[in-house]
Amino acid sequence: MANGSMVRLGGIVGLLSVLLVLPAYVVGYPDAPTSPAEAITYFDEGLGAFVFANGTIPIFHLFFFLCFLGVLCGMLRRAEGEEAGGLSSAALAGGIVFATLSAAGLTAEILYPATLLRFEGFEPDGRHVLLSLVLSAWLYHFCQAGASVMVAATSLATLRTGVLPRWLGPLGLVIALLTLLHFAIPLLGALSGLLWIALVSTLMLVAAVRQTRTRRTRPAVR
Repeated sequence: MANGSMVRLGGIVGLLSVLLVLPAYVVGYPDAPTSPAEAITYFDEGLGAFVFANGTIPIFHLFFFLCFLGVLCGMLRRAEGEEAGGLSSAALAGGIVFATLSAAGLTAEILYPATLLRFEGFEPDGRHVLLSLVLSAWLYHFCQAGASVMVAATSLATLRTGVLPRWLGPLGLVIALLTLLHFAIPLLGALSGLLWIALVSTLMLVAAVRQTRTRRTRPAVR
């Protein structure tokens, strides 16, 4: 892995990205309500707390994820070579789709509580909440298709070039399938994708540390 500092940075921002999205899963999940009455109680944590956990904090989650994605795709492109960058391009496209639709899904999920916070006298209506949550859920389903492409492309590049430990290749293909099936197993699909990002980020940090140690212990050439 060339440029150990960038790889280390990629590992750090990847882990930060995962940590910063976890509060959104703790506060709620858009598939939970099944009726207008349940939809109103979906925000029992408090409107401000919900918007903060599902809106404000995820802005930084997406920022750090895009930084992680840039480092990851740079690693893949260097490993593939400039003439064979198909997998790195696929990983980049998948990651961008994931980030874009994740942002749209988060926006739809906080639409109702953010409106209540901003405009006084807005009358609560559970039907409106259900509409925004259904929209949010489907945006999350589609965003995971992008995550699946990102994970699958990285896994295939790993098997082909060894840019990451090769055991990550088969594991990544399984995770790619789980993320693609998000519409059937939403929580498992989403958490498996986050686990993959955390795992890849950790491997980046380990590789960067090993590279630094190797450079320090390598005898100087005269």
